[in-house]
This record gives sequence, C-alpha cells and structure tokens, in this order.
Amino acid sequence: MFTKRQNKPTPEVTPIPTASTPEAPAKLEEQITIATPTISEEKSNTIISRDVIFEGNITSNEQVHIYGKVIGNIIGKNNTVKVMLNGQVTGNITSKELIVNGRVEGECLSDSISIENNGEIHGTIQYSNLSIKKGGILSGQAKVKEATLHNEKVTQLKDRVKHDLHTPTDNIDKDIASI
Repeated sequence: MFTKRQNKPTPEVTPIPTASTPEAPAKLEEQITIATPTISEEKSNTIISRDVIFEGNITSNEQVHIYGKVIGNIIGKNNTVKVMLNGQVTGNITSKELIVNGRVEGECLSDSISIENNGEIHGTIQYSNLSIKKGGILSGQAKVKEATLHNEKVTQLKDRVKHDLHTPTDNIDKDIASI
C-alpha cells in the first residue's frame, strides 16, 4: 500500500547533431558505426554436416570439412580440405592440403595428400607429398607434381659445371658456393 519512492538516475540523452553544425556528419557517422555490429575477422570453416547431401560445387577461401556427402567439385586452392570419417565426395578436389578419412571418388590435385586409417581415394591423385596410413586405400593412378623451381636450379648448376669443366677447379668451388 505504501511504497517508498526510489531515486533512479535518469539516463543522459545526447542531442543528435543537426546538419547546421560542422561536426554533425562526423558525429552522426560515429553513432551509426557504434550501433552497427561488425563482422568478426576470424577465419571460418565450411562444414557439410553428417546428415547433409550437398549437390553442387564448393569454392572456399577457408578450410572445408566434409562429414556428409558432396556430389560435385571442391576448390580450396590455398587451404585444407578434410573428408572426415563417413564423409563422401564424388567429384574433383583441388586444395593445398587434402586429408581423407572418408571416401573420395574423383581426381585429387593437392600439394599434400594424407589418407588416414579409414580413408579411401578411388581415382587419380596428383601431389607433392603423399602419406597413406595403415588401413588407408588408394585405388587408381598417382602422379607426382613436378617441382619447377628445383628443376631450374639443377639445370643452372649442371650448365655451370659443364662450363667450368674447362676452367681451373678453384673457380668451380667458388661458383658452386655462390649458388
């Protein structure tokens, strides 16, 4: 019946600047940017969940994790593609690193390919580094990517050594050390 009044502080109200003041656009823009949420700059992964069947191509700038089934190509040129346990891909995969613990049918082009214990690749693979763990299956063709930078240096060294065969041996040691 009787209640005591409590003194509540009144919130401060900042006046919205009008267009007549010179700093109005800057203050108004500042209020807008404070009020709008910003998108996080953290990396995010593309995940195809366990019960999902995805038909189409995936192109991603981040990691791709497949727990479900993908019917189509996956392109993650400078990233990692992981086909997880029970994950399936029917299509081509292009990535920097490919880790397979599920099943892939198609062509795989990657710098590093790792076939885990439960992993299967049926098709053609092209790689620089290959790892197949006990229980992993590769059925198809395997091609090693050519390392163009290393071949150029070897060719230069061979040419230089051939050229220097006709010169004193002191110069060969100096030339090889400079490479």
